[in-house]
Amino acid sequence: MELLREGYHERLFLLPDEGEGLIVRKQAKTASSTLLTEIVWLEELSPSLHRYFPRVLRSGKADGHDQALFYDMPYFDHEWVLLSELILNQTFYPTQTLRLISQVMQVMFDGIFPLTSPEEEPDYPEKLVRLLERHAQQILQLSSFSPLTHPEALLLNGERVLNIFPLLELCKGEKQLRNRLRPGAIRKVHGDLHPENVLVHMPSVHHPTPRVMLLDPIAALGLSRGDFAMDAAKFASWLSAELLALRLGFFSVQEVYDSLPAFTLTLHTGHPLLCALSDGVLLRELLALLETAGWARAVCDTDPQWQQRMSFYEALYALSMAPLVPFPQSLARFLVGVRHLHDFVFAVSDPLEAKLPTTRHLRVETYD
Repeated sequence: MELLREGYHERLFLLPDEGEGLIVRKQAKTASSTLLTEIVWLEELSPSLHRYFPRVLRSGKADGHDQALFYDMPYFDHEWVLLSELILNQTFYPTQTLRLISQVMQVMFDGIFPLTSPEEEPDYPEKLVRLLERHAQQILQLSSFSPLTHPEALLLNGERVLNIFPLLELCKGEKQLRNRLRPGAIRKVHGDLHPENVLVHMPSVHHPTPRVMLLDPIAALGLSRGDFAMDAAKFASWLSAELLALRLGFFSVQEVYDSLPAFTLTLHTGHPLLCALSDGVLLRELLALLETAGWARAVCDTDPQWQQRMSFYEALYALSMAPLVPFPQSLARFLVGVRHLHDFVFAVSDPLEAKLPTTRHLRVETYD
């Protein structure tokens, strides 16, 4: 087997197969992997959705000895290219790129989000708060973070924001905040929806309906049912360049002397490698699509507060990654997570203002 990629939780291998020629094996690295949830998620798809998601050719459960949990899927050859590469390389004009993004979203809004789970609705906000608490406790266990998490507040780019544990206590104690976390319906969600998890079939890009393949559902959060705003938040975070700036190290953090822990965090979203995203056009167009496209109406119009929940999911993603990445990226993700969580807790009432990217509170450096 040839190792293709190693992530935080799984490995991808390329191997020959008699029936398929070449296949890809996705294999869990730890027993706590969410891979089993991913397998179930894919296997329960209706036949009409099989053309948009990889087929599970076979799977194997961990046996407690040498065999790790895995599943095999078809290998996608050179005709398939990641949407992220097409965006960052500016392969197409923005209108064509937006058409591909629209096709991805239409797959989700037409085929995935309408699948609801009413039985999971009552305790969903409490489930989210428990996830937040788990990630906060994991961060607390990091020796480098222990002094940082104890003060009640931080100064971030000159603004006082509540620290993670006071924000957590507000989420636990304030019924109004938990109600704000309650979506209109509990839906099947992707859980890790962003352009690096989307393949585009290049021969079809000029067809009326381009072919796309959505990969790797179920993020480390492990949620296969939940809030469609979770998927919107992850995609928007990528298009804002915030997620990429953190992952690629295009940021700087300076500790500033003050009575509180004080930091200046700058995201270098104008880095030449991110220039395709630096003007914010694709992000604005995505949000406009979700406000106007006919295929989004049945979901968005019945849940008018969905934009206000995006900050919570952006916080949850950032904080969940802080224990998994090296310093100083862990510090940057922690600060971004706290900023987003603060924005959710103290959200303005105007939904048009609330849906603007919360990187407005972070310093952004552009390149001329």
